[in-house]
Amino acid sequence: MTLKEQIELRRRQWEEFNLWEAQQPPVEREPAAIIADVGALWKLLPPDVRAQDPDPEKRGVQRLFAACAILNGKR
Repeated sequence: MTLKEQIELRRRQWEEFNLWEAQQPPVEREPAAIIADVGALWKLLPPDVRAQDPDPEKRGVQRLFAACAILNGKR
């Protein structure tokens, strides 16, 4: 498969996904369920990844890490 064919395949896949996504009804979720999901994702990260900030210039990442630490009882 050529690069051009790969790019075209990927473009079609995204187009199909976007059509599918537009047809899906929005899901109403409780804020507590969303926070629980974020906590579960945080726990999936290896400890060394959780311990460092890959881009210290971005304050949003630092806030996310701090919030996850609080949710996991680390502070």
